[in-house]
Amino acid sequence: MQISIGTVLLPIRATASRDGFDRRRRRLICAIAASPWCAFGVRAADGGRYPNRPVRIVLPSTIGGTSDLVARLFAARLEDALGQPVVIEARPGAAGRIAIDRVAAAAPDGYTLLLANNGANAIVPAERGTAAIDDARSFAPVTMLARLPIVIAVTPSLGVGTLPELIALARSAAAKPLFYASSGDGSTSHLAAELLFQRAGVRVEHIPYAGTSAAVKDVLAGDVPVLFTHLGTVAGLVRAGQLHALAVTGDHRMADFPDVRTVAESGYPGFDVTTWHGVVAPSGTPDAVIARLHGELARLVADPEVRRQLAAMGMEPVESTPEQFADAMGADARRWAEVMRRMGPAAE
Repeated sequence: MQISIGTVLLPIRATASRDGFDRRRRRLICAIAASPWCAFGVRAADGGRYPNRPVRIVLPSTIGGTSDLVARLFAARLEDALGQPVVIEARPGAAGRIAIDRVAAAAPDGYTLLLANNGANAIVPAERGTAAIDDARSFAPVTMLARLPIVIAVTPSLGVGTLPELIALARSAAAKPLFYASSGDGSTSHLAAELLFQRAGVRVEHIPYAGTSAAVKDVLAGDVPVLFTHLGTVAGLVRAGQLHALAVTGDHRMADFPDVRTVAESGYPGFDVTTWHGVVAPSGTPDAVIARLHGELARLVADPEVRRQLAAMGMEPVESTPEQFADAMGADARRWAEVMRRMGPAAE
């Protein structure tokens, strides 16, 4: 015998006792009804099943940057898991505030998500203080996806092979200033550079770009000799020898780039700057929708092929609960607020 509940057919073993069968059937139906999506699917805010239309992931940066790489890696797989199209929408500008404001103002129904990162969701709020949107109120964290360090890369024509050599060049270039590119004022790469050069006691001029792709293009063309960016963005260029990686800013070397030393190993003990990527939804998104998204994304983060591709891009997969992600975002914002207070005008 089978009981049909929604679209699920459940086999029930016949018994000699009709009363026993009825009791077991009632317990089974109650157990299924108690599950938020096993039998009936997650209920959307409009009363329908979630998702019943395309889901949009908004990027705080340009197409071709690290956020785009992460979003594309997960979007196609999430589309298969949800059974609905997953659309990537780039909203670059204002160090991520345009995308943040777009998602914060969206309906809390799980159909508009933000590919969050610590530049837009921790550093910018730390910079703006009370003028910033309170991310704890404006967003419902879903999960962190990956961490990655900043890489300090140079054009081969610059003629330096290590970070100490770059610092020595900057120190001797008083009459001819040295320039570096980043993905924008207030970005993680910008602050990592300023922290390093402050500790080294040298001045290197910052050229901010509206996105990573434009910065990489000008560095490859030789217009700017030094680049601070996410390792994942330029991993292929480093492997091809088009850029030379001097150091990474995390606290350990990357498994796929074992020959690239850390900044700490290169003479600056304790130096540790990494960025992260994750998914958040507008505040007020139903718990069942957050749970569905978290479950699917956590499953993808654990997938060996996803982990392999993240590693190939210089990223490390991260598994977190929504609560752990919320704590991490808050701690990061407080950390960067203190960093910028100590840096003062150097961060501007």
